[in-house]
Amino acid sequence: PAEPTWFNRDRFVLSNGHGCALLYSLLHMTGYDRPTMEDIKQFRQLDSVTAGHPESHLLAGVEVATGPLGQGISNAVGLAIASTHL
Repeated sequence: PAEPTWFNRDRFVLSNGHGCALLYSLLHMTGYDRPTMEDIKQFRQLDSVTAGHPESHLLAGVEVATGPLGQGISNAVGLAIASTHL
């Protein structure tokens, strides 16, 4: 969490956006600045950083936002291939 943009960081791809409450909780519990407990209380509210499906530009620790079911595996493969070439 101290360096969320560190080049060689681990990446977690959550393909099922409906399970994002777990992702938000884990980010909070592992020390990321956001989401805060107040952010989590605003889960799925308008203009909240804790949307019902994670958005990649709102929180550090959220790498990509997947759309249709099955898109997550494609994102994960792409991230893995890219990391081997960097």
